Amino acid sequence: MEIGFCGYSYHTTTYTFPFPNRLETYLIRLQTEGTARIVVNGKTHTARPGDLLLVKPGDEYELHVDTPASGDYHLFCDGPTLDAWWAAIDRSRITSISIDPRLLSLWQHITEEARRPTTEQSPDLIETLIEALLLMLDRSVQEVQANVRPPVVSRMMRYIEGNVTSDFKVADVADAVGLSVSRTVHLFKEVTGMTIVAYAQSIRLQLAEEQMQYTQHSLERIAELSGFRSYPYFHRIFKRKYGVAPGVYRTLQQKNEKK
Repeated sequence: MEIGFCGYSYHTTTYTFPFPNRLETYLIRLQTEGTARIVVNGKTHTARPGDLLLVKPGDEYELHVDTPASGDYHLFCDGPTLDAWWAAIDRSRITSISIDPRLLSLWQHITEEARRPTTEQSPDLIETLIEALLLMLDRSVQEVQANVRPPVVSRMMRYIEGNVTSDFKVADVADAVGLSVSRTVHLFKEVTGMTIVAYAQSIRLQLAEEQMQYTQHSLERIAELSGFRSYPYFHRIFKRKYGVAPGVYRTLQQKNEKK
């Protein structure tokens, strides 16, 4: 399996993928924050949080970020495993799925392995991780198609994911789906097993962790970009989940990358 690019991009300014490109590999791209304008074979798609884009070799691809604060995970790769996966079922160009922190964590592992020096890479491990990613993506798509979650809960999740960096309230989620606050709170917890606040925090922490690894922003700026009201609040929530302060976590990650 050949990997071209793999990672997470966060655009704070407008951006254009260098020029219209005829891809030589498959592209799997998940929008996690903000929006982006994507053109494939002359057709324009607007990618929003949760939108999974699939592009095959030979397709013409353009990416335009017209407004800042746009984030996405992407994987350019090729090989028999991808050929077999693509041919297994009819695949939609773009599908909306839930932004699952476990899926993003797996994507991060692939990125870390792909960035190791060639002499330290394990092709078997990378292929296994990518196979797991493909299986998780298929399951996410199947859940959407099978309507495993009530549509109203899916709309709640999409609203939260799309507004996670803003200081929205539970009442805003309720208004977005046309339910009372009490019904919204009860239904969301019943279906997902999480409170609305806990779900939003999990996504915000994931965004913060990604930016700590892949950007040079200050911790205060990362807290702001990830949707936390203040740095002390971010510090407290982050330490509660990861067991160490954000600065310590970032230092440890940087040391691990240099090994």
